[in-house]
Amino acid sequence: MNWKPRSSDDLIGQARRVAASQIGKAKRMAGDASATVKLLLYGPPGVGKTSVVELIAHELSGSSLAIEDYNGREVTVDLVREWMRALPYGSLFSSWSVKIVNEMDRCSREAQDLLLTYLDRLPPGRAFLGTSNLQLDLLTERFQTRFQAIKLMPPTTGELAELLCRHWPVPGQTAVQIAVGSGGCVRAALADLESWLDQHSQP
Repeated sequence: MNWKPRSSDDLIGQARRVAASQIGKAKRMAGDASATVKLLLYGPPGVGKTSVVELIAHELSGSSLAIEDYNGREVTVDLVREWMRALPYGSLFSSWSVKIVNEMDRCSREAQDLLLTYLDRLPPGRAFLGTSNLQLDLLTERFQTRFQAIKLMPPTTGELAELLCRHWPVPGQTAVQIAVGSGGCVRAALADLESWLDQHSQP
């Protein structure tokens, strides 16, 4: 099910609270590119980390053309060197230039080491937003210190069931069963909901 939150109100649990706070901060910074943003969200899969950083990135830059999106496995030493060579040049489409790296724990140790230098040299008007499915201590210690790190916990069963009922025609008891079965993973709940909707759709 391809469902994308459009605002913090579409999120639930801690993800909603963190998004509201960080989007408010991004809104204040959007017109004044005199600082840098280095944010890392970590926690279990499917709790909203990617959705939160995408909402922050769009609020900060105001243009999808100023946002670059990567998976940690793509972030090699050569790519980081490329980023470092491009540091003097900002975006043509916004006063902010934003990089999102999902699953940063998948970056090689060598790439993580070089990213330390990149992050230290990040000029004003740049944002680096990362996510990790692993505990923070599984990233190198020096790497952790470069970020404002926030842990996202899974939503409660009630929060997840309420989200499903709010956006889709699903009975409350079914929504609760799906929420319980998902173990707090929003992505898994949406996949189970899609299967249920397919089975119960009118011919």
